[in-house]
Amino acid sequence: MRLIDEHARNDIVRFLGNRLVDGKRAKLLTFSTKQDNPRCEYCDEVRLLAEELASVSAGRIIAEHHTLEEAADLAKRLRVKRAPATVVTDAAGELAMKFYGLPSGYEFAALLEDLVDAAVRTPSGLSEQTLQSLRKITTPAHIQVFVTPSCPYCPRAVRIAHQFSLANPKMIDAEMVESMEFPELAEKYAVMAVPKVVINDRVQFEGALPEKIFLYKLIEAVGEG
Repeated sequence: MRLIDEHARNDIVRFLGNRLVDGKRAKLLTFSTKQDNPRCEYCDEVRLLAEELASVSAGRIIAEHHTLEEAADLAKRLRVKRAPATVVTDAAGELAMKFYGLPSGYEFAALLEDLVDAAVRTPSGLSEQTLQSLRKITTPAHIQVFVTPSCPYCPRAVRIAHQFSLANPKMIDAEMVESMEFPELAEKYAVMAVPKVVINDRVQFEGALPEKIFLYKLIEAVGEG
């Protein structure tokens, strides 16, 4: 079974060839649960997608697969709490931009952009002023971005959250949550429209807010404003 058809495969090869810097690599770590766990509906697809991306990357993307049970220490270090999960890191595995659920539909583009940023360890789309503000944050921040694959505005919210994390990975933990794959979380946070962003269970908002307003919400949530 292939998740990426030939036409899309050619587009991805061109994208990665043009955007991934020579000599720089990124990692795609996927996490599943034991096969007898019926809740991990898309675990196989998440693993396969990472392997297919690695196969067309000319060695610039490394795919690793783990189970939460057998790689508990690694999952704890990367703050992976559930499966299926895809974690984008740099070559050293020191970053952690997370996708809970299959990053399909519009979210696939966010995954590709994250890989480019992770390879060079730089959030490409943020202003210098925003970067300076993010690096000053000393209170842990947990950002959850609830999405659906058919939402065209969701990738922007995911990308901003992931870039915030990349700017200050020790303090900012950012994750995409596919609402339909994790209905219990969507219900817990009353997700009625997407994207919906929840920060530290304290600040919530809907929509793909501009970078500066998203930053303001983050600072409000950590209480450092």
